[in-house]
Amino acid sequence: MTTFAFDPTVPAQLQSWLTDRVAEYLPDVTEPVDPHRLLGEYGLDSIAVVAFAADVEDQLGTVVDPTAIWDYPTIAQLAEFLAAELAEPSPAA
Repeated sequence: MTTFAFDPTVPAQLQSWLTDRVAEYLPDVTEPVDPHRLLGEYGLDSIAVVAFAADVEDQLGTVVDPTAIWDYPTIAQLAEFLAAELAEPSPAA
């Protein structure tokens, strides 16, 4: 299990972390990533979305369907969604 310097179930903390992560997939963007701007406006294409989703999935230890990034098209919306998902108890095995 990954240990974080933040609580990934707190949307504001997760939003900050996601903003830093997505910036790695936007090499042509020189300004800071606005968490309320549509990721598509930054030129995040489907290949980058799949890679970003896999990276987030690996880091958070939860399944992140790449379509969630289109369903929640800003970092702020994605953070709210993922924080809620992470806060839910895991089903018993």
